[in-house]
Amino acid sequence: MKKFLLVLVAFMTVIFTGCANKEVKNEFEWYTDYDACLKQAKAENKKVFLIVSRDESDNVSATLKQTVLYTSEFAEKYSGEYLFCEVDISPSLFKAAKPPKDADKEAKKNSKKFEKILDERMRVVTIYGIQNTPTIFMLSPEGYVIKDFTYIPCANVGEFDALLSTYNEEISGMQGMIEEVKAASGLEKVSAIDALYEGTNSTYRYLLTDLMREVEKLDKKNETGLVGKYIMAIATSDAMDAYMARKPEKVASIYEKSAKHKMLTDDQKQQSYYAAAFVVGSNTPTPEETKQIISYLEKAIEINPESNIGKHCAGLLETVKEFKVRQDEAEAQKKAQEAEEKKKKKKSTAEEAAPVEE
Repeated sequence: MKKFLLVLVAFMTVIFTGCANKEVKNEFEWYTDYDACLKQAKAENKKVFLIVSRDESDNVSATLKQTVLYTSEFAEKYSGEYLFCEVDISPSLFKAAKPPKDADKEAKKNSKKFEKILDERMRVVTIYGIQNTPTIFMLSPEGYVIKDFTYIPCANVGEFDALLSTYNEEISGMQGMIEEVKAASGLEKVSAIDALYEGTNSTYRYLLTDLMREVEKLDKKNETGLVGKYIMAIATSDAMDAYMARKPEKVASIYEKSAKHKMLTDDQKQQSYYAAAFVVGSNTPTPEETKQIISYLEKAIEINPESNIGKHCAGLLETVKEFKVRQDEAEAQKKAQEAEEKKKKKKSTAEEAAPVEE
């Protein structure tokens, strides 16, 4: 174990000092660049074993890699069908990306490179909804989740094989749905996409965004009645993209735009306006943002005030309007205080500038 950790530290040192020529694989032939791995997986039509780990701190990842994933036995058994990818988010990466003030010049110089690597890896953490490490995923060549494992009690490759075998039916089912999507066309493909979407854990549906975008193109007349569902799903994916790009101010407009789509039902339009109002109010809103929330809620209610969501929005609207009154009062008081302070300051300045009578 000690020897393995020394090898690991040496490898991390190479990665963290050689970023000018970005490494995409480690010495065990596991990709360390997620995007490069998926690109190659599509080119070779291979599935992917992805592990998100914290080798230095979770007390499991390093041992799992040493005893199972990095072994020649594992490579021989699975490399014909899979590419291997690791996304490690150990504390040293965070430290390298954001060095302390007293760090040496070299560390500060390289911090931007590490920050880019950290951003790339945290994007993977976000899109796969990682809660614990290590987590292993079996992915299709497109990156769709076939199976995930968050508890991996395996001490050798044989035990890993046994774990996989207990999920053979589930794995086969997911792979079958993915293949049906690839084989189908027209409205049949829309139905196949919907089956895969419903069969995918909601945490991983963002990864199906490319398929969601096909639905409207395949069903221009909304014969399946599914187009509105996927317009809304795309809005949620686009919102996630905005958050990951650190542009949360764009999210409300994404839902507002989806609410205006002609293929949405009234209920779906109301849900979109409600979502827009919700994201604006997710943090304490400014007075201008409160007006925006009121506008979104009013638009939702106008569509159908008698629906369940219409009634819910009406109740929220009253609450928000009451908040707006208090907000306006506080704002008026603040302006009055500022004006009074300005007046006093002006008076004090005038008195100081006035000539002194002898």
